[in-house]
Amino acid sequence: MSSESEKDKERLIQAAKLFFFHIRDLVSFINRFVELFNLTMKTQVLPMNLNEESCIKDFFEQMIRNFKEMQLMVDGKHKQMQKEPLCSKVLTAVTSAVEKCATIAPHHTAEDMLKNIQTSGAALVLKTSHVLVNLETSLSLLMQFPIMGLRLSDLYREETKEQSDATSDATTAEKNTSAERPKATTEETLRKLQDVLSPANAHMPVEAAADELEQFVKSMEITLQVLQKSIKTMEGDISVLTQVQGK
Repeated sequence: MSSESEKDKERLIQAAKLFFFHIRDLVSFINRFVELFNLTMKTQVLPMNLNEESCIKDFFEQMIRNFKEMQLMVDGKHKQMQKEPLCSKVLTAVTSAVEKCATIAPHHTAEDMLKNIQTSGAALVLKTSHVLVNLETSLSLLMQFPIMGLRLSDLYREETKEQSDATSDATTAEKNTSAERPKATTEETLRKLQDVLSPANAHMPVEAAADELEQFVKSMEITLQVLQKSIKTMEGDISVLTQVQGK
């Protein structure tokens, strides 16, 4: 039983660490997406800031606000396109292509359109692919997890270079004291995670918390994959436009 309990504790700690790095990746990907969005749409959406002492919920709310802002810009550009006769013709033709190819390979359709149409095409692709709406929905669903009340630093703390140097220069007594801190920090992390993730009166609270957090991490990975694919598509668009302008 003790061995199984230690195994569950390790699962929970590893899931918390993975969640920590997923959040950092998520913010990094979103900022890259925002950068490409601004280049393609000629906008000035602000990037996100990562403060590990902030509540996890704050990160998700900021990400959702970013996607809402971008969606409003896409909708505005889309309406503008519909008012222009020439753009309306392009809109009709491309929308038809999207509808025909949607069941076969919608992401390839989006890539082709981004390579051949500039800002108006980018707006159309973002509109018809529902990427922004899907990302916003995914993040909104993730916000229902009880872990949102914790801070990112509650899950994992990376040792800074200054901390590492200080440890190297410390005396033997200080090293012994420092060696005890990770254990205390780990126990504190376990307690916080168990408090927010374990159902009331759970028979095995650590196992329940580990199961819950691992499920959350898997859900986050799907969102990361969507972002990565979107970034790759937009990077391809910009690369093609750069080549065309260079000719």
